[in-house]
Amino acid sequence: MGKIKNVQMNYSLLLILMAGLVGCQNLFGRTESEEPKSRLLVFYGTSDASTAVALGQDFFVAADDENNVLRVYPFHDRAFPVQDYDLNLFLQVDNKFPEADIEGATRVGSRIYWITSHGRNQDGKLRPSRYRFFATEIKQEGDTITLQPVGSPCTTLVQAMVEAEGLLSLKLKQVTRLDGGNISKKKLQKLAPKKEGLNIEALCFAPDKKVLYIGFRNPQIQNDPSGPDNALVVPLRNFEQVIDQQGQPEFGEPILWDLAGRGIRSMEYSPCHRAYFIVAGPHDEEPNFSLYRWNGQADSQPVLLQPIAAETDNFTPEALIVFNESPELLVLSDDGSLEVEVENATECQKGELLKNNHCLNKYLTNPSKKSFRAMYIKIDK
Repeated sequence: MGKIKNVQMNYSLLLILMAGLVGCQNLFGRTESEEPKSRLLVFYGTSDASTAVALGQDFFVAADDENNVLRVYPFHDRAFPVQDYDLNLFLQVDNKFPEADIEGATRVGSRIYWITSHGRNQDGKLRPSRYRFFATEIKQEGDTITLQPVGSPCTTLVQAMVEAEGLLSLKLKQVTRLDGGNISKKKLQKLAPKKEGLNIEALCFAPDKKVLYIGFRNPQIQNDPSGPDNALVVPLRNFEQVIDQQGQPEFGEPILWDLAGRGIRSMEYSPCHRAYFIVAGPHDEEPNFSLYRWNGQADSQPVLLQPIAAETDNFTPEALIVFNESPELLVLSDDGSLEVEVENATECQKGELLKNNHCLNKYLTNPSKKSFRAMYIKIDK
């Protein structure tokens, strides 16, 4: 199996790793009553931010669902990545269709677990590269931090879900169709992740570190025909064994949430608040995002806190970063579909230039001009 080259990141500041810290303290050099210095930040070097995890008080690592590269950024406005990691060899992706579609991540101690969408492409076609559950280890020596792949990527997570006895009532077989049977063109199109197909977008640890919660953007689950469409969460019990020993995934009882017809875009546990936060959004492209809080009890429903970015044009929340020492959350936007004015056609990928002389952010040929935004949200304890 291929491995990522061990590229070191030499920083002038010592990163303070946050595992095990408790309490909402002052992380960003301001008092509890002060507003954040910048409500809206911009980061350069990529556009389709899909998930991210804090490495400490100074840096975070983010994924882009359009490529298989992890990028490390400092927490300040107009920043560029200080390091990147190409995961193609480690993930053993298909050379013809390499996009893994990394969508969720969560940190447990010094390890970060990552999950891809486990969904088909936009046309409903099966793409094996998009079925990965994997991990990286954070290594620190003095003021040097590296991210290293660990264990083996799991490629059979959804297959195990489909066959798990405790999950049969979810009828995941119908929204995945991994059985290899004949599928009509019309049905194939419906299996696209933003239509009726399966689409994972969130991963979150429980504070006892015994379970990872897998959050689904799609499908929506109904308890009864007249009931609401519920968002789906599936607990993964033996996540360490799956990565370290290629063990068969074991799942807990599924959890269904009434998020007003929305799916789960991101989810994370905040040690500062001793609560979970969920970014909820539509399974399709409609702009309807809200932030929820959950107490961690399986029989309790998340509580709606507020809409997200209703006043910010085309902000598409896809990733949520929590801080052990701060009551703030940092929400990242997938800005790949934002239009950017260009001076000439060479600044846009061939065939992607729009008639108004604009180019979608994701199709800019110069990576340094690609960007995504992030927004601080302060939540009282």
